[in-house]
Amino acid sequence: MAKPTTKPRRQPEHTAWEPTDWQCITVLGALTGIFFLQILLGKAFLWEDFVYQWYPFRQFASSTLAAGEFPLWNPFTNHGMPFLAEIQTEVFYLPMAVLMFMVKDGRLDVFWLELVNVLHYFIAGAGMYYLARSFALHRLSSLFAAITFAFSGFLVAHAIHQVITGVVAWYPLVYLFFRRALVSQHGAWTWVVLAGLTLGHSFFAGSPQMSLFFYFFLLCAFLFELFNANGWNGLLRKPALAMSLRGATVILISLGIAMVQFLPTQELSGLSARAQITYEKASEGSLGWAQLLTLIVPKFFGAADAHAYTYWGPGPYWHYWETCIYFGVLPLLLALLSVRLLRRNSHVVFLVCFALFALLFSLGSNFFLHSAFFYAVPGFASFRNPARMGVFLAFIGSLLSGFSLHALIQGAAAGSEKTVWRKTLFVIAGAAAAFVMLTLLGVLDGVFPFLTQVQSGTMVHKELLVALGLLAAGAALLYAFVVRKGSSALLAVLACALAFLDLYQFGASHNTAAMNPEDHFRRSEPLVKFFKAQEGIFRVNSRNSQGMIMDRNQGMVDHIFTMEGYTPLYLQRLVIPAPTQEKAFDLLNIRYYTTTDTARGRLGLGERPRVLPRAYMVFASSVTHTGEESEKRMRELSFDPWKMAVVEDTLHSPLVPPVQEPVWRATIDRYRNNSIEVTVETDHDGLLVLSETYYPGWQAYVDQQPASLFRTNYGLRSIPVPKGLHSVRCSFEPESFTRGLSVSLVTLGVSLAGMLISWRRSRSGRASGSRQEAEPKKL
Repeated sequence: MAKPTTKPRRQPEHTAWEPTDWQCITVLGALTGIFFLQILLGKAFLWEDFVYQWYPFRQFASSTLAAGEFPLWNPFTNHGMPFLAEIQTEVFYLPMAVLMFMVKDGRLDVFWLELVNVLHYFIAGAGMYYLARSFALHRLSSLFAAITFAFSGFLVAHAIHQVITGVVAWYPLVYLFFRRALVSQHGAWTWVVLAGLTLGHSFFAGSPQMSLFFYFFLLCAFLFELFNANGWNGLLRKPALAMSLRGATVILISLGIAMVQFLPTQELSGLSARAQITYEKASEGSLGWAQLLTLIVPKFFGAADAHAYTYWGPGPYWHYWETCIYFGVLPLLLALLSVRLLRRNSHVVFLVCFALFALLFSLGSNFFLHSAFFYAVPGFASFRNPARMGVFLAFIGSLLSGFSLHALIQGAAAGSEKTVWRKTLFVIAGAAAAFVMLTLLGVLDGVFPFLTQVQSGTMVHKELLVALGLLAAGAALLYAFVVRKGSSALLAVLACALAFLDLYQFGASHNTAAMNPEDHFRRSEPLVKFFKAQEGIFRVNSRNSQGMIMDRNQGMVDHIFTMEGYTPLYLQRLVIPAPTQEKAFDLLNIRYYTTTDTARGRLGLGERPRVLPRAYMVFASSVTHTGEESEKRMRELSFDPWKMAVVEDTLHSPLVPPVQEPVWRATIDRYRNNSIEVTVETDHDGLLVLSETYYPGWQAYVDQQPASLFRTNYGLRSIPVPKGLHSVRCSFEPESFTRGLSVSLVTLGVSLAGMLISWRRSRSGRASGSRQEAEPKKL
């Protein structure tokens, strides 16, 4: 009996032309330059938080490093606070750390900081390109995915939040290294070290929330690869155990590398006013169900960019940045078309499932998933803005669009599958077009009342027309792919061009502000010059209820001691209690303060002729045991900071005031960011009170011998000094930093040594295999 014959499977059709990897990367670099051309030419600048927070942070860090001092402490903001421990300062993040070499005359030109920020968009795109290539995707489909991710709405909207873009830019490259560490047959341990080092270094970029989200993604990716390669029955076999070991090692290396930042940040987080947040606070920045429409019409609810705040969506204006999930119309169509690949590609299944999870999590208080993680999963209760999980819609959507475009380029929609692909395309594009048309015709005016208003209605209708045009162009291009009308390579190039033009018209002007951040801080130059011309060390109160006479972070930029600041992790004991404002100003060494001319409606500058010094002696104390006790004692009208101190320490014995008025002198000989040196001469035992923030890690030395240091006057410091002439030094030496540095250095050393050993073994193995192949076989 003859065996039945089967029709041979049609081989995928390959394109006649394909660019090289370097050509694609060069194109990506050129597109990055075009997208941010105005910023690179110095004709426009980043705005909002970049001006008020990131530029001052970087200016202080870079100028401090350039001056030869490590920025552990910042004495110029909020009457002193940790600097390195505030993770968003990015002290250890290499792309930012190198800016210390760009400091000239104590100033960092904003161009260099903006250049580094723009560079991250290229890093994001290049990483996505090579990640897509690791899945054996065509180079043009990989370039398409790279363009989509690099210029996606999430990354563009968060350009003013460099810590977010800094972490997210490394997502593709870390995922690439992580996958290779898990599945590579040769040199897997080299990939383990690369993945661990890169992941650990990305933590230094300064957004623990985005790092936490990515760790969770990697956990899910590991579980998928483990089951995909070994199945249920093989989980306890050697290959699965080896894969588990490699995955765990990646995480351990990354955590070890990050310890130098993590431990100080963890210490600060526990003492910060944001140590505990409610679920209501954590759910701020939730994505609304209706905002899913912004996947097609990104500005359906308005926008908040460098030019205007025209946002009428759920929440305040800044919710526009947090809920921006747009990554292009054509990429969205291709990502949705990837459902046709679910049965043949298990990686597509995993990516689709995680994208669905990310979408539901992003809904925050509008769906139960976020609350479940808030209450049950460690770490997730520390952050707000759940819509930031939407970054994975762009990350995964870009990759899925690359998978679909690859299938079209390779001719997967050929033969009997053409009809299925055509119908799927018709349903997806038709549903999107129907929504746009119904909105344009006014059918949805009752659902969205802002459509009937002149300003918002006109803007939305304009955006709808743009979306309709992009839908038509994208659907036509994909239809041409399906029925193969023309060269697949040419169609793929057109797809890349259409995706870039779409994202360019959406976001290229989003961050092009006219104001130079340096000019913003120069507006207070006369005041800065005046303060610097004054003798002595003193603080400035730069704002009152009516406004500010200079920026809240002017102190970090120009090294002016201020009692204000703009930083997320401010300390719980930021406000020093006192019975009157005058005594509060005394406690904080305030010489100049902000006044208001009510008649003219103008702010002015007042001077306090009698100022309590930064370092002074008192000879009477009141001992308390808790912060509540200290606050109550200091708010009593009898409290006089010139004569007594409230010491919060059980080991301190209350000072008994002397019969005669003591004679003393306290002179600050040297004041640096991380240390203060004072010469004290007194004829009676007393307390040297420093109008400096108390914080764990400050150590006291009297005549070079360790001395006690007490939390005094609720949030300041004091050091017991016996009578006589003494040299007193207060130095910031946080144990959390020392321990973290040791762990990170050991991890780095062991990792590099392990990578070298792995590389040598892999190289010798390849050489041995080559020799065996070269030897003639014996008969």
